[in-house]
Amino acid sequence: MKLYHYAPKDNSVMTEGLLSISKIDKDLKPYVHRAGSENKTDILKWMDSTFYGRSRAISCLTETIKWQGNDQVLKKIVDGTELFSFELDDLINDGLVESIWCKNGSEANGLNEKFYQVKPDEIDLSPLTWDKVDVSKGLLYAVVRHYLIVLKDGIIPTKYLSKEN
Repeated sequence: MKLYHYAPKDNSVMTEGLLSISKIDKDLKPYVHRAGSENKTDILKWMDSTFYGRSRAISCLTETIKWQGNDQVLKKIVDGTELFSFELDDLINDGLVESIWCKNGSEANGLNEKFYQVKPDEIDLSPLTWDKVDVSKGLLYAVVRHYLIVLKDGIIPTKYLSKEN
């Protein structure tokens, strides 16, 4: 099963792999408000309080973003990032995956997130709700189902990754 991840254009994905929050020192801003701290240790502790291993997870989508002219942030993501893919089955077969979680909803700005653990064959491949995205109301990934792949080492090595754009 092919899954997708968007990374900033200025990245080291093809040299260092796809790194979880536990492996990086930047891009923690989205979690500061929810964790109530700017301290990385506090942020990782908060993440793992939502479900075990979240700090070692990579967030991914089951399809590429379908910008439908509705929210400019989606266009900005498509135009301003690089898209990578990986085969989940390869990661599982090689023993890299610890668990898989689905985030299917939250309140605006990621508050009161709803997670549940799934097995690989329970991943929902139905079309995603890109038309509901409204960043002015704090609704980006709050209204788009996505998955968090918890990795034993917090990284997807480069040999598993393909650059899509």
